[in-house]
Amino acid sequence: MRISTAQMQARGVAAMLDNQSKLSNTQQQLATGKRILVPSDDVLGSTQVLALNKVIDTHIQFKENANVAESRNQQEDTTLGHSIDVLQRAHELAVQGNNPTLGAKERSFLAVEVRSLLKEMISTANTADSNGEYIFAGFNVDTAPVTETEVPPGSGLFDYAYTGDLGQRNVQIGQTRFVATGNNGQDVFMDVPVSGGGNQNIFETMEQFAIALETNASTATVPDDLKLAMDHLVAFRAQTGARLNAIDNHRALNEDIILQGQKTLSSIEDLDYAEAVSRLNLQLTGLQAAQQSFTRIQNLSLFNFL
Repeated sequence: MRISTAQMQARGVAAMLDNQSKLSNTQQQLATGKRILVPSDDVLGSTQVLALNKVIDTHIQFKENANVAESRNQQEDTTLGHSIDVLQRAHELAVQGNNPTLGAKERSFLAVEVRSLLKEMISTANTADSNGEYIFAGFNVDTAPVTETEVPPGSGLFDYAYTGDLGQRNVQIGQTRFVATGNNGQDVFMDVPVSGGGNQNIFETMEQFAIALETNASTATVPDDLKLAMDHLVAFRAQTGARLNAIDNHRALNEDIILQGQKTLSSIEDLDYAEAVSRLNLQLTGLQAAQQSFTRIQNLSLFNFL
């Protein structure tokens, strides 16, 4: 079979281009540290890489969600703890106010502190997070959940209302695990048991206590009412603590899944540097040989044999 000069040159060029392509691919692998640069490098491996990246990204998002839920629950826990402290001090004043040796003047002094504690309780119920969202407002996070309105104006008597909603926000921290980020103010501050039966909001209980002290009236039931209110808030704080424990446990699970996914991903797509460097040297040698062969073939002429 006769081979023309043009065919010989075309084959030489093709050999050099093929070697250059392989060399370039190896250089890119060494630069990126990845064995699979395009799906055609390893079709099955590429499919596994896509699936693993999806799993890893999903669980990283779950971790971020858990951080948000943890932050909000920690803030609620702190706020409920402060509210319990306020009620504890009010309870101490109620016990003190029931002392029969106290007169109207002494009780009026106690009433001043009770009024201050009431204001502190309202402020606590209207706590907002770092984003300016009210943590006890349910879904209605842009509006302060507890309002204080003097009725009628100038009377010194106040009506306390909840202006949030009954929603409870949840975030996903696992494939099938959701956790609440807090409680609404209606449940926490408004529907509070009292010793006479039924429910009453904490603010009215404290105001009635202050009024009783100011008018030198009986406060015999107030310590029990405040004790029930404290127990009520302690129960919600226990819920918050349980959610924080659940978040910690599931965060550890997410981290394990991410770590295992990253290890598997590395075993599939990461480059074996020793093998790649050895292959690079062989390809360089092959390219140089192809170039030298092309140069010699290109210079061949019939006159070389005359």
